[in-house]
Amino acid sequence: MFLGGTMSAVGGTAFGALTLFAGALAVDVWVYLDARSRSHAGDDVVATVGPMSLETPEQWLIASLLLWVFVVPLYLVAGRA
Repeated sequence: MFLGGTMSAVGGTAFGALTLFAGALAVDVWVYLDARSRSHAGDDVVATVGPMSLETPEQWLIASLLLWVFVVPLYLVAGRA
């Protein structure tokens, strides 16, 4: 919302949060599509941390939706291995 040519604090905060959410969601979709294409090519991206193992594109998607800050960097590292 613009008031007198400047963005109001409430509108700016909501826009920033929405932009951050949309960006994170776009990265999550990319993780899924990349994991799926690698899986079809026979080059699965697998990561194991303690008792948790991420092996399928669906597991990568769910994990990245829930723990984006930790899982996306893990995916990038696991994808290089």
